Amino acid sequence: MENNKFYRIIRRIIKPITNCLWPVKIINANKFVEGKGIYVCNHFTMLDSVPFVTDLFEYDFNALMKEESLDLPIIGKILPKIGVISIKRGEADLRAIKKCMDVLKNNQPLIVFPEGTRNKTGNKQMLEFKDGVAMFALKTKSPIIPMIYYKPIKTFRKTYLLIGDPMYLDEFYGEGVKEARSEITNKLKLRMENLQAQLEEMLLDKKALKKLLKAQKIECKQIRKQNKLEYKKQQMLAAPKEEK
Repeated sequence: MENNKFYRIIRRIIKPITNCLWPVKIINANKFVEGKGIYVCNHFTMLDSVPFVTDLFEYDFNALMKEESLDLPIIGKILPKIGVISIKRGEADLRAIKKCMDVLKNNQPLIVFPEGTRNKTGNKQMLEFKDGVAMFALKTKSPIIPMIYYKPIKTFRKTYLLIGDPMYLDEFYGEGVKEARSEITNKLKLRMENLQAQLEEMLLDKKALKKLLKAQKIECKQIRKQNKLEYKKQQMLAAPKEEK
């Protein structure tokens, strides 16, 4: 597990602000495992990644974002330091592609919005998916973890994010990347549409959902406590031993 100290400092500062301004209830956070994988989500606003990154990714994260994000005042200077990989849209950005591949080969997480741009249609129907996620997953043998927002993030308005089961691509590893990319992309979109329907069904019974979230929150605290102990143990083992 990598340790981006600068990211951890920034996360500690903005997490309380994020939770207050853009409240997101994350379902299945207890099943979340920080590590190698491509975390994909539907895309409504430029804030989409902020709530789940600050809540779920404790030590490190990497996210693919459009190059124009780096032009934002102040924030644009911070983004590359905390794990953002900028990409030029509308062309094959080999630098960004290589960086994404390196991240996954080093067993780190990568966040990608497969629609490639924000959905400004005003409805929940997702745009067509780009096939970059399939390419990254195949070439690095990484699982794809789908996540779905119920509705766009809005200041002081609660929304929900459902984390789905990882999508493993073992059946495609023997095939050529070009041949498999389209099929995987279609399967991923279908998986996320099913996840969207599942979330909408869960929201029909708010009482049961509230009970589920409470139980998962307790489990998450236990898991994070154990993770911190494991992390400290790894740090101690990795520290250079003093010569006697």
